[in-house]
Amino acid sequence: FAGLTKALIGLLAQSEVVLLFAGDAMQHKAQLDAADDGNGIYSYTECFEPIKGLVQDADFATVNLETPLGGRPYRGYPCFSAPDSYAEALVATGFDLILTANNHTLDARDRGVKRTINTLDSLAISHIGSYINACERENKLPLIINIKGYRVGFLNYTYGTNGIGIQGDVVVDYIDKELIARDISLTRKAGAEILCVAMHWGDEYKRTQNTWQKTIAQKLSNMGVNMIIGGHPHVV
Repeated sequence: FAGLTKALIGLLAQSEVVLLFAGDAMQHKAQLDAADDGNGIYSYTECFEPIKGLVQDADFATVNLETPLGGRPYRGYPCFSAPDSYAEALVATGFDLILTANNHTLDARDRGVKRTINTLDSLAISHIGSYINACERENKLPLIINIKGYRVGFLNYTYGTNGIGIQGDVVVDYIDKELIARDISLTRKAGAEILCVAMHWGDEYKRTQNTWQKTIAQKLSNMGVNMIIGGHPHVV
């Protein structure tokens, strides 16, 4: 994990809501080797024990999954593919929403996108950012979660996918001003009182935002976004 972020929502005398955001959750080769029991079984239960209480104490916890669940052979950098048990451990830790739009979304190509989505569906965990096709995207968005009486809308976009293009009909939500504006409008019309947009952007290992991020963030703010949560730089 690059970091954990807490956001507090409090409106007048209404109850306070704690949202937690984590990322980037990924698997380099050293992590894969450490999780392997020697017989091809990968266990991550102990990895998340130190933060399990923190995650479960939040009213709603979101994590960016920056690796496809692409099946064997499992791989680290530069083109990731993590075991299904990694996602299972995230769910068991208490995360409520998984974000899948990032620069590694297409590391295992379209097949990896589809396999990731199908695996997350089998775990009964909400997820946004990539989709099997346009029809699935239309069915899953807008995503509005009732959190202690607040209707919170979530959207997720990435700056790119490391130059790897879509081969078929899968959908990845890229940072596109017109697309985002439409999604925001639909989410508000569907009843979102609070809007959170998770952006995969910025410069890796830089602790300050770049000019492009500032420009896009201002546009998001102008469109009525309440919370902008960033991923990708691997620093808080």
